[in-house]
Amino acid sequence: MMYSRLYQFARKQLLLGHQTIRRSLNELDRTQWLSSSELAAQQFRKLQELVNYAYEYVPFYRERYQRERIRPQDIRSYEDFRSLPILTRDDVRNHLKELFSKGFRGEVFEGHTSGSTGRPMPYLMEKATAYWSYAAETRCRAWYEVYPGDKMARFLLILGNGSGKSWKSQLGDRLKRYRWLDPRNLNEQTMKAFADVLVKWRPIMLRVYPSALTIFAKYLQEQGISGINPRLIESTGEKVTPSQRKLFEDVFRAPTVDHYSSLEIYSIAYQCPQGSLHVLEDRYLELLENGKVVGPGQTGDVTMTSLNQHAMPFIRYQNGDMGIYEPKACSCGRSMPVLREISGRKWDVFVRPDGQPVHWARVYAIMMHKHEIYQYQMYQPDRSHLEVSLVCKQNVDPLYLENLRKEMQPLFGDSAQISMNLVNDLVPARSGKRLFFISDVKPDSPIG
Repeated sequence: MMYSRLYQFARKQLLLGHQTIRRSLNELDRTQWLSSSELAAQQFRKLQELVNYAYEYVPFYRERYQRERIRPQDIRSYEDFRSLPILTRDDVRNHLKELFSKGFRGEVFEGHTSGSTGRPMPYLMEKATAYWSYAAETRCRAWYEVYPGDKMARFLLILGNGSGKSWKSQLGDRLKRYRWLDPRNLNEQTMKAFADVLVKWRPIMLRVYPSALTIFAKYLQEQGISGINPRLIESTGEKVTPSQRKLFEDVFRAPTVDHYSSLEIYSIAYQCPQGSLHVLEDRYLELLENGKVVGPGQTGDVTMTSLNQHAMPFIRYQNGDMGIYEPKACSCGRSMPVLREISGRKWDVFVRPDGQPVHWARVYAIMMHKHEIYQYQMYQPDRSHLEVSLVCKQNVDPLYLENLRKEMQPLFGDSAQISMNLVNDLVPARSGKRLFFISDVKPDSPIG
């Protein structure tokens, strides 16, 4: 706690964005306790301001709204707002420069998404939004008594020493007390070295890709290594499965919380200590099916509007994720809407030869009980084929593989060809994530 206070004092003196962060943090500490009606009114005022701004300064929105005879002054209700056209990832790729604001004068930087869908997407981000996101993370982590400057181990894309980062970035990591383990390089040697560091260093928090922490946690179990007991495990970038959540609790004796975010939007939702995944105040999130808002408990396309991005506004933007709203308010007293879950990308489904979709969760329900399997990956190149790659922690015979294939066959139909392949390791994506389910086939009908 003493170091955290010193770190925050030093940041106040040295960090150019400190005042923006402090203002955002003060605002977030207040708005989390607004009533649902107060929050809705505040968000709608910001929506109106954003639509007016986009119409005046952003060529893409001005041209589209004019073509569809939409005037900003006509947006007088949430129902009016929902009449605005959807922004897709292809829109961003094909009209990037037209989405840049002609009136924005603040600091910006360019980035691109990780490309887990096969096609990275470029974007422009203002630094003020990055500062707001940092404030949102700070507020939410404080729910778990984790503060800036507390020791944090990060199982994310490599950014640590030896990664080619500048000396300034490496110094910043030391001051912030970060330690990194590259998820693309998880072998016995690197995991042993990192375990030795963490047992002595005793991090307060882990920020992780669940697939990477799963490998490390199983290694600790097998080697009988204990003593890494953070207050918080923050999951990002991937969906945490129930078996992963239990594994992390068994190994680290700490809660695993979901932080739903994306590179082009930054922080979107965060899980409170009562277990609710709250949509953050400056994110207006709709769930749609065939363009219509779905009710609580129903699955819909995540459609986001970021209320504080002006250099490149994201208005009714669909990123390909699917989600479900929870009908009940959270017992924590915060009025921000609650997501029951983010159920993965719209294309995280397989397709039978007859065109019917098979959600990845049905396959997961089979695999979660196969304790002989260390890791797995399923890839569908076309409707008729499914390639299953398995990393096993013990020898398995051809009969085991054949029985597993027979167990999966009814999900995909008799005509589907399922191949089972034993491999030594799964190759991670460029982002460092290990994708368990990959399909190049889009379903013709919705998931039932």
